[in-house]
Amino acid sequence: MPKKVDRTARRDEIVRTYLKIAARDGMEAATTRALAAELGVAVGSLWHYFSGFDEVLSSAFRMIFDRTNARIGHLVEGLDGLAALRAMLEEVLPIGSVPRDEAYVVVSFWGRVAANPSVGSLQVAVERQWRWQMSGFLREAVDAEELHPDAPVEDIADALLYLVTASQFERVLGTPLGQGVRLWQILRHHLAPWMTERAAQQWQPPSSGAGDSEEADASGAPEA
Repeated sequence: MPKKVDRTARRDEIVRTYLKIAARDGMEAATTRALAAELGVAVGSLWHYFSGFDEVLSSAFRMIFDRTNARIGHLVEGLDGLAALRAMLEEVLPIGSVPRDEAYVVVSFWGRVAANPSVGSLQVAVERQWRWQMSGFLREAVDAEELHPDAPVEDIADALLYLVTASQFERVLGTPLGQGVRLWQILRHHLAPWMTERAAQQWQPPSSGAGDSEEADASGAPEA
């Protein structure tokens, strides 16, 4: 009797393997042939679980989103206001080793939108949730007198979300604007006009942002 396969578990294994190849060997190496070889199966067997490569990439994007949210939830536990916002931004900006690797998959996902506009709906869901979280932390910062009472919370949240999105491209392109130090400078520029004096004195870049190398990743591949 044929062994019953857990379809959900198998799909997750395929997506995790795709992300492993992308991080280890670079996005260009993460082909369907390489994916099948890593799994020890024929290429055609992949399509028993996915309708095509776009679905693999969409699933990888969703897995990254879920992983990022889990990391955010852990980091912001017990925090509020600007401390919580900073912890969240440290995970969604491509400055740590994991977010940097994930940026390559995210940008590749966005690159498929022109050929398949429906994949953009996942990005809409991501932005909606992150904007809601950012707005909440900013309102807490106003209540805690870390930001001035007239701070335009929703506008600031929009600017931060735009920075998060644009920074993924800058990181993948290897430009100076994609480096951690520059990203935190831009971030502070957006927040500084609305910070109270006490909050401005306390705001310091996280260690990963302050120590991020200015060396551009010219290879265009995620770090292993």
